[in-house]
Amino acid sequence: MAEHSAGAARPSGAPPQSIREAIHLRRSTRRYADRPVPDEALRHLLAFADQAPHLTAPLCRVTIVNGQERVARILSRYLGIYGLVQGAPHLLVGLVRETKTGAGELAPALLDLGYVLEQVVLEATRLGLATCWMTGSYHPERTADEVEREPGEIVAATVALGYARQDPLARLHDGTIRRLVGAHRRKPLEEIVFAGEWGVPWSPEEADPVLREVLECARLAPSAKNGQPWRFVVESRTEKPPTLHLCLTAPAPIDAGIVMAHVALAAAEMGISGRWVLGGVAPPSPGPPGVIPVGTFLPE
Repeated sequence: MAEHSAGAARPSGAPPQSIREAIHLRRSTRRYADRPVPDEALRHLLAFADQAPHLTAPLCRVTIVNGQERVARILSRYLGIYGLVQGAPHLLVGLVRETKTGAGELAPALLDLGYVLEQVVLEATRLGLATCWMTGSYHPERTADEVEREPGEIVAATVALGYARQDPLARLHDGTIRRLVGAHRRKPLEEIVFAGEWGVPWSPEEADPVLREVLECARLAPSAKNGQPWRFVVESRTEKPPTLHLCLTAPAPIDAGIVMAHVALAAAEMGISGRWVLGGVAPPSPGPPGVIPVGTFLPE
């Protein structure tokens, strides 16, 4: 396959045009300008969320809280890095239907939420908006009070939304926080991707350029506390693109859904049609104790 580039020239400060460019440019923004997002853009994001593909039968949905005071009430008095989000005029809210899971299983609703809500985050990035995922640094009860919920729905995640402040103090603040959480320290592909079975080294230099770019887009996915819990086993197939087996080193279903969205979106943009199969195709090697198989991406 021919190599595809995500780095096409564009005017400085212009919103990204492609999904892969959005993936490469997305950052967690913690200081927001005193400027609401236009209603048209908000309606577009909610409609986009309603139409976004799901990993499962729809088990989640996305709504929004508007207004700095309402958002501040949800985010207030929480310590820690992600409690430092200030001035966000909007908050995307991820709701899931409570489902029962067995011991050691990942909640499918949370997988689906990560998958759907990250698509909305990347669409917001394409619109020139700033975001910050928050799965713990908010008040779920206060959030629930601010949104209309259907029976059985609970709040599972929020994403700050708005325009990033561009003044030097805000840039210094965000840069400092990024260094504190190690956001600039992404694990290399050699550490998160294996060849054929768990633990076998995989070489990006020897891989197909398209596969390498898809996995690079996966590497750039956001995760709670920048934990980057995902691992991939690349299984070659005769005359077909390889399959990607996804495993987690810790139970983090929302993080898994996020990285699965990156893989599916990047692959589709590069001309690879495929689908995720949850738990249906076991990796060739299950990995060490504690590793959680999630699913397999099957190119068609």
